Amino acid sequence: MKKLLATLLAAGMVLAMTSCGKEPETTKEEPQNQPDVTVTETQVSQGWEGSYEAADSEEHFRIYDVTDNGFKVEFYHYEEDRIERFDYEMEYDNAEKTMASEIGSADDKGGWEYRFAFGGDSITVSWQSNVMLYKRVS
Repeated sequence: MKKLLATLLAAGMVLAMTSCGKEPETTKEEPQNQPDVTVTETQVSQGWEGSYEAADSEEHFRIYDVTDNGFKVEFYHYEEDRIERFDYEMEYDNAEKTMASEIGSADDKGGWEYRFAFGGDSITVSWQSNVMLYKRVS
């Protein structure tokens, strides 16, 4: 009798716990090196175009030729311990046009590519395992 009562009580507890309506918690894994960017509609409408520089290095870039699909970048960054100029074409990665990456796949570029996250007065640039913040200067 006690065994039957214990079994019924346990079954009732399991039923109560499973029917409480709470969804199981799941964790969503964020992609690496993707900064959490929150910008207002006004900031996005100001656009990507302009010049940006890093706070802690001589690296800088200029965004120009902005279209509905993307933009071009004249990027001055370190290559073998000196600043060199590189030109990139970027395409938007989301409908809000706050994320952009180089045109084509990362496989086309040796397995990595530049990714830009628009933050209004700043742009976070990530590549490989690096992330750097650039502030607007014009």
